[in-house]
Amino acid sequence: MSHRILRVAGVTGVAALALAGCVADVPAPVTSAPPLEASGSLLDAQSSRIIDETMAELGAADDERDTGLMTDRVGGDVITIRGAEYTLANADDGPAPTVLPDEMQAVYVSAADTWPRTMATVSVQPSDDDTPIVMLWVQEGIDDDYQLREWAHMIPGATLPAMPGPSTGAAQLGLEDSSITPTAQEAIEQYVELLLAGEGSDLNDAFAPDTYRERLFAARETYVDAANEADGDYVEKVQPDLDASFAMATADGGALVFAPLSITSSFTVEGATVSIADEDEPLLDGELDDAVTHTYRDFIVIHVPAADGDALPGVVAAEHNLIKVSDS
Repeated sequence: MSHRILRVAGVTGVAALALAGCVADVPAPVTSAPPLEASGSLLDAQSSRIIDETMAELGAADDERDTGLMTDRVGGDVITIRGAEYTLANADDGPAPTVLPDEMQAVYVSAADTWPRTMATVSVQPSDDDTPIVMLWVQEGIDDDYQLREWAHMIPGATLPAMPGPSTGAAQLGLEDSSITPTAQEAIEQYVELLLAGEGSDLNDAFAPDTYRERLFAARETYVDAANEADGDYVEKVQPDLDASFAMATADGGALVFAPLSITSSFTVEGATVSIADEDEPLLDGELDDAVTHTYRDFIVIHVPAADGDALPGVVAAEHNLIKVSDS
């Protein structure tokens, strides 16, 4: 085999998503008197305790860089993503794990009387260079703790809709609930279809612009061009996780849709050896030859506006997390 080496860099972090000076808008919760039958599933004191206990558990794990310390209040994708961040942080001059502030500027609780239930928050800005972070907690059952499962920085310049206050709580919508158009499931699936098809898709005009997909499209174009020049192949797959997706009604009849995505990008060449960026090497599983696959676990928050408005559905928060690099 030739000693020709082709370098393939993963698309990591949120640097291209979170820009200084592009602070997102977070309206205050709507606090008008609720109907008697509606009430939030958590009191202010309870949601504050959940946040405090979560951040204490996460902080202890961060101090030791040990996901084994994530037990009661942290679960799901956060464990996977934080594990990858710890691996990168332990390398020489590795980046510190993502800062998740413990101070929130908004807390959205569910009005559901069944399970699973959700709680979402919007943090303060972690720094002048970062946008606020949307976080999602899930309670699987009556005897289970609320666990932090996902986080995503807000899209620069994005605006969150007004949400019901904690006295009422937000209705938790099923993914096929037809009270919003498109439904939560349709919004997720159509956005994934757009990601796969690229900016030339008719669906590009069905969603508001966002820097998340712009960045993915730009990276894909670079990889495809590199593969063509090397007589190779580039394949990208995007898969939604509907079982771990949720929707909460907004104050005006729309919804916030919370959706994890799994993305793989595979680069293959003939007669050459691929290499990866130095900063990605701690996540490499195997020994590279003529192929490399980057695996991501992403999280997006889609705002589906109320049906009586002219606004388009749009991604208001997104995170692109590299969790693994493999040799096939």
